[in-house]
Amino acid sequence: MSTAPTLAGTALQLSAAASRKGSPEHASLKSLIALLAQADRDQVRLCTPDADAVDIPPLFVDLLRQVSAILDRGDGVIVSEIARELTTSEAARMLGVSRPTLIALLDKKEIRSHKVGTHRRVALADVLAHRERRIAQQRQAYEALMSEQDDLGIYD
Repeated sequence: MSTAPTLAGTALQLSAAASRKGSPEHASLKSLIALLAQADRDQVRLCTPDADAVDIPPLFVDLLRQVSAILDRGDGVIVSEIARELTTSEAARMLGVSRPTLIALLDKKEIRSHKVGTHRRVALADVLAHRERRIAQQRQAYEALMSEQDDLGIYD
């Protein structure tokens, strides 16, 4: 497989090569899937032929499993980098909200932002932190609802 000049280009080449039965990439993918299926996600190590090794973080192992499964079923994978600073459109897309909703969150100072000229920019870390807070709030609300249903005897 030749080298691609971009991250997305490399992902596209890997997607195409892994889908060709009989290719070295396809065989490697099958071996990787089998290996990851057996491995404990907290105990995966990457080793080189000269015996250097590094532990792979569990989230990276999960990513490898997901990408491998997608490639194995014949679908493609696109990978792209995310800048540390996002436009309001990019931040809204990451949060799954409309741009006007994001602007309202910025105006209420629920997410920090700063201006570059006349445009707002939002730090990736701040968007991810807001997303985690929102998920935690949703989980709390769900658990409170379930507790109240139990107290009222609903679903008994």
